[in-house]
Amino acid sequence: MVATLPVIDALHQKSSVTAIALHPNSGHLLIGNKDGLVQCVDIKNEGYEVVAKIHLNSKIVDVAWSTNKVVILDETNGLHVYTMDAQEAWVSNFDAGGAQLIIGKQILALDGIGTLRQFTLDGQEYETLQRDVRSFEIAKDSILLAMENQTVLKTNDRLEVVFQRIQRGEIGEDIVAVGSSQADAWFVAREGHALVPGEEEALEIEFYMKNELLTRKELKGRIKASISDTANHFIGLDNGDLLSVQQYEVECLTSFQYPIQCLRMHETTVIVGTWFYIYGFDLETNEIAWQIEHKGMIQGIEVDESGRIAFFGEDQNDWTGAEPVGVCDLGQERIEVDTSFLQGWFEEDIMKVETNPEVVYRNVDDFTNLLSEEEQKSFKQNQQNLETGLDSLAAAMNEELSSEPTKNDEDDLDDLLQFLHEEVDEQISPQAYAGENQTIELTHSDAIIVTLDGSQSKDPQDRIVSWSWLDSTGREISSEPKVRVKLSAGHHYFELRVFDSDGGMTSDSIQITIESSAS
Repeated sequence: MVATLPVIDALHQKSSVTAIALHPNSGHLLIGNKDGLVQCVDIKNEGYEVVAKIHLNSKIVDVAWSTNKVVILDETNGLHVYTMDAQEAWVSNFDAGGAQLIIGKQILALDGIGTLRQFTLDGQEYETLQRDVRSFEIAKDSILLAMENQTVLKTNDRLEVVFQRIQRGEIGEDIVAVGSSQADAWFVAREGHALVPGEEEALEIEFYMKNELLTRKELKGRIKASISDTANHFIGLDNGDLLSVQQYEVECLTSFQYPIQCLRMHETTVIVGTWFYIYGFDLETNEIAWQIEHKGMIQGIEVDESGRIAFFGEDQNDWTGAEPVGVCDLGQERIEVDTSFLQGWFEEDIMKVETNPEVVYRNVDDFTNLLSEEEQKSFKQNQQNLETGLDSLAAAMNEELSSEPTKNDEDDLDDLLQFLHEEVDEQISPQAYAGENQTIELTHSDAIIVTLDGSQSKDPQDRIVSWSWLDSTGREISSEPKVRVKLSAGHHYFELRVFDSDGGMTSDSIQITIESSAS
């Protein structure tokens, strides 16, 4: 028996969810999906009415609230801001699409080639100061940037650098995460590289106050999630450990069976999302207070000021349909249930099947009394037509048929067999189409994002089952019809292979030439 929340509602979806955002106090939930649809759902009232829909033509990367405005970042076009009634307020197109979105005092959006772009809430864009950014987080009165060269920059609100943490180790390191810690502190999580065990290969977290390194602590796993406020800092690792940071000392509160994917806090509860489960960890008892089961990996959790919670995830082993968004209230009284009952909330409504044998096997001799007067007239006429047709069929079957095949019959049969044989043997291979060769000029960066599009490949028999994009070395880079690649100046060659259900394959190639504006 385990404790769970008794009422969990499922918002069933037609397409895979990629992002959600719960308004802090209005009860409105944004749901973005891979097909470019963003829905605004009222979850504070029964019925969960969809109050607005916004349709874009690209996968939704992230959604967020800016007061009562809807902010959307998509994979191809860039940044969009709408009113709550789905009216476009302003838009900023990114040549390389969007990669990450965070709303603070300003709107910060990272594009597909690592340029960090900053906007006022009414759409005015600041001068671009930071490029080659891998990811970023907002700390108190500062912004932390993890750079492509594995350095970490701390900037002010205007993205002006106030501190730089240089790369450690002779061989280098990977920056795993950056973020805020307790009060004004911030952290850098890193994984060192080393040829000799014990030399800089440790997984560590570094704590900083302003621009000064305070201490380093070794970790047993990579940081996957972090959440903090003035008094608390909690960390989730890929080995399932939930850590607490107090005065820069790291303590393991508990360990879960699967990697921790996301963390949220509400009052005295830390909400932990892992593979297959969401847990409520009670900070007063230091115990798991409740759990919710999910079909797959939890990808996002949102909680508002009242304790309403929304979450979504993806079943990595089942692509037959989209998983629902879960909604519930943390203020519910917990109940004890068998673990088999934890799955009930995400199942579709099940049609009740009659199991009473007296009903199932009953004889119904006359059902015409269940029909309307017009239906009874139609049924009677159809019965008469059926009887006439059966009489004609019986008479035709009783007629004497010739048993001697004619020469014409034999010729017709030979022609039919030959036609069927040719039809079976004819297997038309798909026609791969990688697109036309392109020449693109670089303007303000060292690289550019290019979309390789093989979706125009054709098969007259409609039997294409897979695609394969190969680079100039023969390495497969994608098995999807479309793939985005980051290219620097030079000549780049790609091959598209298209396979049908019978194993047939054709290929096509494309050359992308990236020219530097300086050349």
